[in-house]
Amino acid sequence: MSSREKQLPEFWPENPPIYDIEKSYTENLDLGPFFAGEIPERKTPPKHEWIEFLGVPVASPIGVPAGPLLNSRWVTFAAQMGFDIVTYKTIRSRPHPAHPLPNMLYIDTKGAFHPDRGEEVLHPQKNPPSSLADLAATNSFGIPSKDRDYLVQDIAKAGGSLAPGQVMIVSVVGTPRPEEDFFEDFVEATRIALDGGAKIVEADLSCPNVASREGSLFTDPEAIYPICTKMKKILGSRPLIIKVGVIHEREVMRKVLLASQKAGVDGFCGINTVSRKIENLDGTPTLGEKRHRAGVCGGPIRPVALDFLQKARSLIEEEKLDLTLMGTGGVTEPTHFDDFFLAGADVAMSAVGMMWDPYLAARYHQKGGKRWK
Repeated sequence: MSSREKQLPEFWPENPPIYDIEKSYTENLDLGPFFAGEIPERKTPPKHEWIEFLGVPVASPIGVPAGPLLNSRWVTFAAQMGFDIVTYKTIRSRPHPAHPLPNMLYIDTKGAFHPDRGEEVLHPQKNPPSSLADLAATNSFGIPSKDRDYLVQDIAKAGGSLAPGQVMIVSVVGTPRPEEDFFEDFVEATRIALDGGAKIVEADLSCPNVASREGSLFTDPEAIYPICTKMKKILGSRPLIIKVGVIHEREVMRKVLLASQKAGVDGFCGINTVSRKIENLDGTPTLGEKRHRAGVCGGPIRPVALDFLQKARSLIEEEKLDLTLMGTGGVTEPTHFDDFFLAGADVAMSAVGMMWDPYLAARYHQKGGKRWK
């Protein structure tokens, strides 16, 4: 860090996260992000040091995955804080409500998750840890979405707010409805993204926080191929990413990657969260009878994300696939971005880290990341 560069302030635990977990999703969308600090000065690297991300030159391979950036205000904020690849939160073809509170509760994960760690019941904890590396929370929202008119206008506004060297991905998901084509609904949601001017679209096949089919697609090559083929048909030359969850079995991941490549997918992003049962100490489901399970996010899931990236990179090279590999899950400190690059990621992203420390990307840029040097 140059002696002239201003020292970035510590954020957590002196300040609350920029997403207020005590407020509803709608309140956070309408009023957030909750941030009263200074926007850090950004010294963007010269253009000859930029990298290419799916055909777009970007100033760095640091980003935010689908989830925290609820609308254009959130997208603009993340970009101003130094995240150069930002993802507009997953949209549906029609309005959809969020799960009621609670959505995010601090969880005692009993240490870091590891790929060989078995299934277990987890319990909420009253007070969060002081270290972001140990902080974990439930992620139980149900993929809420606004109506078409709002989304088209807001996606356009979000994309228009970015600086040179930045790009926005729009995440979409299909919604299963009686007597309607589930796969075709991914296309309808994609049309909304395109009407808003999306340059890159991501198909969310990974969400473990819903009770129906849209959350269980990422291990099914026979579903991935037709969904992505339909989407690529209307995307044309625009890149398509698929977002997946934890895939432990190497051969399952191989089949998923091959199906993705065959369908014309350009990017492969994982992981989402780690699904677990969340119960009170008396055995009752903490989030309610219809939400016995939730995705767990935060620092403790990082070992699982790194294992995922190592397997995916190995298979991409083994099968000689033309897929950009994007990693997310547990990045809460600047050095974690480099851990993801060393594990094989082309792009490293942070959700919880960004919400609990919005200066995270700025810290990485200030210290000088290894990826593009």
